[in-house]
Amino acid sequence: MLAVIRLAAVPVFIVAERLVEHPVANSAPFGPLIAVTAAYAIVTLLAELADRPLMAARALAIADLLLITALVATSGGPFSQLRYAFFLLPVGAALLLRPALTAAASTACVALYGVIALSYPEPTAVRPDAIGFEFTQVLFLAWMSAAATLLSIVLTRNAREIAALATSRGRLVAQTLDADDRARRRLAEALHDEALQNLLAARQLLDAGDASSTALAREGLDEGVAQIRRAVFDLHPYLLEQAGLRAALQAIADRAAQRVGFTASVEVDPVVEGQRDQLLFSLARELIANAAKHSNALSLYVDVHADDDGLTLTVADDGRGITSNAVATAQADGHIGLASCVERAEAAGGELLITPGPNGRGTVVRVQVPAAQPIEGPPTVAAAAPALPPTSGAPRRPPGITMGS
Repeated sequence: MLAVIRLAAVPVFIVAERLVEHPVANSAPFGPLIAVTAAYAIVTLLAELADRPLMAARALAIADLLLITALVATSGGPFSQLRYAFFLLPVGAALLLRPALTAAASTACVALYGVIALSYPEPTAVRPDAIGFEFTQVLFLAWMSAAATLLSIVLTRNAREIAALATSRGRLVAQTLDADDRARRRLAEALHDEALQNLLAARQLLDAGDASSTALAREGLDEGVAQIRRAVFDLHPYLLEQAGLRAALQAIADRAAQRVGFTASVEVDPVVEGQRDQLLFSLARELIANAAKHSNALSLYVDVHADDDGLTLTVADDGRGITSNAVATAQADGHIGLASCVERAEAAGGELLITPGPNGRGTVVRVQVPAAQPIEGPPTVAAAAPALPPTSGAPRRPPGITMGS
């Protein structure tokens, strides 16, 4: 892109030098210099099109600066119409170079224009206000240089953030695929090692034909059916479609409570039902699983309600809590639970906030997302979380890590 701008500047320079009156001192070399500039612009453009840059960006900036200086000096000096090119060089440097090099190139522009102004013979003979004119040009050029340096700082910072975000997204995708493979493997193991074995054992008991064997076979069949239902629910939350968000969240919370041993309560505002059920369910399931696996909590509270900002999902526990450092390093350590929730909330136009629980105990995760459609009826206020149970003397499970899977 800059090579095209460089080549397009050549005819502009020629027109400005030929059509606008200017002092003729030192003008003899202008013709050969503009020819050299044109050849340089063509060569750099061809090299860029061939994806084989002629020089590094730093060397190109130096070459541009020297050529502009020579052309300005031989086409009217400080009064040349070509002096405006000095104002473009800092902007080009900001797009190509790091802040320190942009500042150096911009300072060089100011200095070289100053040298041209000081070395030009008898400037007051050209125009009476020559000193004031040259001084204001230096001021404007210095202002442009400072702005270009700030622009370079902003662009460099944004480039680093984008690169970090791209790396984070790539890592998240890879870890998500790995997590999906692990989930499929766990499901296959559950069906093979549990449900299938129970059904095979039940068939053998039925083959025995006696009453006690039939009773045991019935128990095995019931357990096998329950295991298959749990596996199907993990694959697709059919209860969400059949009974709604509250029933599905209650089922998830109850299963986690039975598996880990905490108490769970679920509150869902009726006006939320049907809004973003699949998204809220997926987020809540991940957050509940995260708390069950790592919080070492005795109680868990799930609340979904509507307010003026849209829909809010809250998952709170009274467990070990989570440190800000653990949140920052979780994804790099292979824990993608909260990271994936953050991505999904932001993709839906919302946000995820993590704060300590009351009195510093436990963790409160709030997800806010826009409503899918206007809320019917007045927004409700979230119910207060139930009081946390006393922990003195209560047996606790061995502590785990502080981040989701």
